[in-house]
Amino acid sequence: MPRLSRLGQAIPLIDRYVLRELLPSFLGGIGIFSALGVSAAVLFDLLRQVSAAQLPMGVALTILALQLPYFVSLSIPMSVLLACLLTFSRLQTDGELMALQAAGLPLGRLMRASGSFALLAMLLMLILTESVVPASQTQVQQLLIQTAQQGNFELQEQHILYEEVGPNQALRRLFYAQAAQGQTLYGLTVIDWTSPQVQQVIVAESATWNAPEHLWTFKNGTIYAVAPDGQDPSLLAFAEQQLQLPQSPMLAAELNPNTMTLTSAQQALAMLRQRGDLPQSRALEIQIHRKIALPFTVLVFGWVGSALGMRRRRLSVSNGFGLSLIFVLGQYLLIFMADAGGRLGWISPWWGAWLPNLVTGVGGLGLFLGLPQRKQFLS
Repeated sequence: MPRLSRLGQAIPLIDRYVLRELLPSFLGGIGIFSALGVSAAVLFDLLRQVSAAQLPMGVALTILALQLPYFVSLSIPMSVLLACLLTFSRLQTDGELMALQAAGLPLGRLMRASGSFALLAMLLMLILTESVVPASQTQVQQLLIQTAQQGNFELQEQHILYEEVGPNQALRRLFYAQAAQGQTLYGLTVIDWTSPQVQQVIVAESATWNAPEHLWTFKNGTIYAVAPDGQDPSLLAFAEQQLQLPQSPMLAAELNPNTMTLTSAQQALAMLRQRGDLPQSRALEIQIHRKIALPFTVLVFGWVGSALGMRRRRLSVSNGFGLSLIFVLGQYLLIFMADAGGRLGWISPWWGAWLPNLVTGVGGLGLFLGLPQRKQFLS
């Protein structure tokens, strides 16, 4: 405790005052924005899966809890924006900014205090996105796989494509299904290269996953077997056939950067480039750059919120929340446009990730330079 007391005394009084004013609004913003994110992106989808896909309620609640760190991390930039906006608007309305200026304290000094707060929030976001979020998102995927393997989860998807890759990134099987309903795939085609003596193509009307025996039951299909030299092809029609193939096609999905740290994402990017998968490699490279760019959004939003708050008087919590949402929606529009440009190759992946921060940062600089008595800011 004495050490903490000495540490607090080492922080200048004005910084302690600003930090103490910012913290309640920041924590309130974390709660509000996280709740909105979970409700909009997770809760309704989970309720649909519980009712339509028979996802067990216990599994749904666990997934909901595991998704919280991700939405808390996303809410940090928005919460910093809201906290700076409300705090400096209140100081302006109560005349405290004018009093500080009269005492010889430049308003730019207050911007430095809010910048320190934003820096601490940025470090918190980095810790979450590099340690807590990948672990929780990986647990979500593993939980879904275990639930589906036990036959407790019915999937409803269309056009499922899955590549089973073996050692040295060699393609072992290629699965395609027109649709999935419950534990059954429909319109199934499997190309199998696992046997060096023969290559197989399996076409079936449907295939159902048998969870207790870990087998697929194919119905109304044909197996084409062709030797590598093209000799002696064989054809076998069947009404029902059981095959021991992996269950992974039921859960095939795009590569999810949220389950990876920066290091593992770089390794995945190297593998995609090795396979020559240009669209996915460009998309993943943008996501890698964004993993770094998003935490820096905290600093940009802290800068914008502080400058804008100093210009606004009598800003209520509801108005501040609405103004924050407008800025956040604008930022996400910039992210969407930059992401599309990066994926299409119009701009580099680096620009695809960092351009929104640069545009918003320039806007914040304009707000800062437009403040009254701006000469004092640079003193």
